[in-house]
Amino acid sequence: MGKTVRLILILMTFSAISAFAEHSKYAASAYKYVSVYNKGDLAQQMDSAMNLKHFRKIIKQRWKQGYDISEIKYGNGKWIGVFSKSSKKTHQTYIVARRWTAVDNILKEYWDQGYYITNIEHGLAEWIVVFEKNTSYTDQAYERRKKLDDFVDHVNRRWKEGFNLIDLEYGEGRWTGIFAAHTGYKGQALMIRSRWKDMTRQIKSYWEKGYRIANLEYTLGKWMCLFTKTVKNAQGYEASPTAEALKKVFIQQQKKGFGLIDLAEGW
Repeated sequence: MGKTVRLILILMTFSAISAFAEHSKYAASAYKYVSVYNKGDLAQQMDSAMNLKHFRKIIKQRWKQGYDISEIKYGNGKWIGVFSKSSKKTHQTYIVARRWTAVDNILKEYWDQGYYITNIEHGLAEWIVVFEKNTSYTDQAYERRKKLDDFVDHVNRRWKEGFNLIDLEYGEGRWTGIFAAHTGYKGQALMIRSRWKDMTRQIKSYWEKGYRIANLEYTLGKWMCLFTKTVKNAQGYEASPTAEALKKVFIQQQKKGFGLIDLAEGW
């Protein structure tokens, strides 16, 4: 794997708020959904449900309509799904599991069939793991660690092996990272901050360096932002206090030609 991976990893705690136009109307320390958008007129839909049973019905309905799962997030008592119009070449499936060991037990079977993990989410003591066929990926791995420092060390190791981090989540007392080979990324950087307003400064700094947000996560009082070197299309983010406000922002950004690529929730 001849990729050059530029590793920039800083663990600190600082502080600021922002959004597309840096005009948040509530405190940076307040609970918020943060939605990340890339320029691109994507046909997308956003749905939410209070319970997983209803949410699974939504997924089934969207698949029938020709949409794929782009993002899943559980927070503040709601499952939120973002669905994008799918290519005829793609094929998705997913599993729901109480324990990661159940996921681990079926991984080889799915990989052997050409499916790779594209998204994971943990909520209400349930894992949702999304698999997709006909991706660009050629290999995959994961890491699960109890301590953040240990997790970070293993992210470094995977990068050196030629893998890219494509999703991360905290569940069952462990940090979980999903890695893939042949993603098309030219480099990655992972930043960790305790306060959202400090993370916004890092986002601005990395945008200026040619990086784009690939994944944003909040857990155990830490904001984690994964940046990638990829196509330099326009990118922005919005902070919303409720799921209803998030949906309005999502619709507004769709009208402006921006598609949602990641969703996080935290303080």
